[in-house]
This record gives sequence, C-alpha cells and structure tokens, in this order.
Amino acid sequence: MINIKRRVLIKNLLISSSATYLAACENSSNNSKDILSNKFPNIKLKMVTSFPKNLPDTDLPAQRLAKKIEKMSLGKIKIVHHAAGELVPAFEVFDAVRDNIADCAYTAPIYWLSKDKAISFFGCIPGGMTAKEVFIWLKQGNGQNLWDNLYSKYNLKGFPAGNTGTTMGGWFNKEINKLDDFMGLKMRIPGLGGEIINRLGGISVNLSGGEVISSLKLGAIDAAEWAGPWPDTIMGFHKVAKYYYGPGIHEPNTLCEFMINKNIWDNLPEEYKIIIENASYSSYLENMTEYFFNNARSLRVLKNKHSVDVRQFSDEIVKKFFIISKDIVKENSFNNTDYNNIYEDWKSTIELFNEYHKYSDNEYMKLRLRNS
Repeated sequence: MINIKRRVLIKNLLISSSATYLAACENSSNNSKDILSNKFPNIKLKMVTSFPKNLPDTDLPAQRLAKKIEKMSLGKIKIVHHAAGELVPAFEVFDAVRDNIADCAYTAPIYWLSKDKAISFFGCIPGGMTAKEVFIWLKQGNGQNLWDNLYSKYNLKGFPAGNTGTTMGGWFNKEINKLDDFMGLKMRIPGLGGEIINRLGGISVNLSGGEVISSLKLGAIDAAEWAGPWPDTIMGFHKVAKYYYGPGIHEPNTLCEFMINKNIWDNLPEEYKIIIENASYSSYLENMTEYFFNNARSLRVLKNKHSVDVRQFSDEIVKKFFIISKDIVKENSFNNTDYNNIYEDWKSTIELFNEYHKYSDNEYMKLRLRNS
C-alpha cells in the first residue's frame, strides 16, 4: 500500500514538473518573441574610443563590450566600433559624443579634467579609492547619481565599464631615490597625477598611447606612466626605460567608461537601458580581473626575463605624494558647487571604508603577506 502511494506521488510530481518546465519554456519563448518584435526597434550606434586599435587592455575590451550589448539585445542594438583616430582623435571623443558626431564611446574620465575638475572623482583621484571601492560607491552609494547629475550638464551619460586597478608609479630612465630627483623631470602622466609631478618640480606631459613610447625612446621625455605591468609590457616600456617604480599612489584605480549621448539614452526603451547598464557592469568586472591576473604574471616576466629593475618609492616620496594629493583634491573644491558636493560624499565614503578596512580585506592582506 505504501509503495503504491509512493508511485502515485512520484508520478504526480513528474507530471507537475513537466508542466512547470513547459510553462517556463513557453514564457521564455514569448519573451524572445517580444524582444524580437517591432516593440523594440533595431538601432545602430557609432562607438569611438580613446585607444589604439586592437590594444589588448583597452580597445579590445571596448570591442567586447559592443559585442556583449549586441548579444544581450538579441541583435537589436548594433554598435559599430571606431578606434582612436578612425573617426575622431583620442582626446576628442568627449566632444564627439556630446555633439552627436558619435553616439557613444569607450574611454577614460581621467582625460576630461579640462572640461570639469569634478570629473576626476569618476576617473581617478590620487590617494583615493581602489577599483573595488569606486565600483561600490557608484553601485551601492550615491556615486552614480552624482556622476549622472554632473554629466547631464554635458549631454552625456556614463557607466563604469573597465578598470586598470592600482597602477604602477611609472618608468624612469634614472633612479628616483629622493624628492629632489623629480626636479626638472619631464614625465608623461595625465590627470591629477600630472599636477603632483608639477608640484614636485617636474613637468607633466599628456601624450596618447601612440606617442609615449617613441617620446621616451628619443629622450623627449624622461619618464612615463601608463598603467600596470601587463599593458606596460604590451606597449614595450621595458625596451626604452630601465627603472620601474610602484605602486602608483597617484592612480589607485583608473576607471574606463561607457559614455553615451544623453538624448539618445533618454529615448531608449527601458529594456535597452537595462541591457547597456548590465553589459557595462559585466565589462567592468571582467576587465578589472583581467588586469589583476595579467599584471601579476607580467610583473614576474619583467623581473625574471627582461631583468627590469622594479622598485618601490621611498617613504619620503610616498608621504609627500599623499600630502600633495589631499591638497589638490581639497583646493579644487573651492568655488565649485558640483565638485564640492561630490567631494563631500566621496570623502565620507572613504572614511566609512577606512573604518571597515581595519577588519576586512586590507588587514587580512597584511597578515597574509606577513605569514607567506
């Protein structure tokens, strides 16, 4: 009797499970038909980037993001990719997207400080947040709202779409042992990091990726900062400079963004907005982990295969970097309402994170290194 009841129960469960499965398939089929229907128009967007074509750490992620968006939209959103110089020069993509010359871009907010100093919070702040922290601030805190309010002034909408993580301090063709070694040093370094070099007595220069290696090789500059061991190796810095310093206190993270014209964004179906947002987030996490893993491997290659002299800055230099960083960030808040509003939220978030770091990742890493 018990066995008969058990068989009936199993049979009913199987029938029920099959019905549930078929219903799920039917709903999935209907959803696909909705997305493929005329309810969602086919659109084509022109994407420009600030990076040389097919550069593995920057332009290839831009191409991957374009493909993600196309696949997630089942082909409804087609993005045509243009590397730096193909449609507009590397440092003109901000204006190109704002003025409808291009529809969207994969670039770095660090390039647009001349447009508005407040943009620095969404690119890189010396002595500021790490790649993990800035994403948390944008996603869980008030960061994205502040970014949206700022970019709306320029007819733009931005999303985090990549991050180098903490960069190296740069390549130098002479030893940097003390603060005086920066006097007269001509260095390729953009953003607020460049302002630090200027205040140390050096001369910052902003060069695109296509110019920096040749300039260092020919002696037009004395030093150059790019990113981390992986992209630096790809660029060939180890062939033109001997000394490699880190970490890059001036650049604890370098955020890459997916930027889109706000008029276009505002008129997209809500489903398309969700696709683009989530594709950007996916791109950010993929790119950040890609950087970390390849940086770790590349640093070992630079040291063991290419005999690069990898060093850390002295305590004197590190301390001065942090002092100047805080001074610059605070000074820029004067008489700039947007900047000051973002600064206050950013600062309070860092204080919150610092309090937790004493019992979280940061303290654990110290213990692991000490006991390795």
